[in-house]
Amino acid sequence: MQVIKKIGVGSAAKIYGLTLALIGAIIGIPYGLFMSTIIGDMDSGLPFGSAFPILLIIIFPIIYGILGFIFGALFAWIYNFISKKTGGLEIELSEPNNLPAD
Repeated sequence: MQVIKKIGVGSAAKIYGLTLALIGAIIGIPYGLFMSTIIGDMDSGLPFGSAFPILLIIIFPIIYGILGFIFGALFAWIYNFISKKTGGLEIELSEPNNLPAD
């Protein structure tokens, strides 16, 4: 058994941030396109008028990325704190040549 005793806070923050930024883009693009079809040419009273859907496409990945970075760092810090007291997460690794055939 191998034990994960510590996770790099910066590394986890980058991975979480980039992953959630990608998810934000995946969510933001369809949402922005959907909003643009609803808004159309009507004066909706939304902030930034008809540019609002385009801003959603840009803002979603940024907000998701920032939140992912913050929570990735927080989760890594919490894991490191808890693993000092519990000994870490045990995982079992195997060599690629020892894997069972499918």
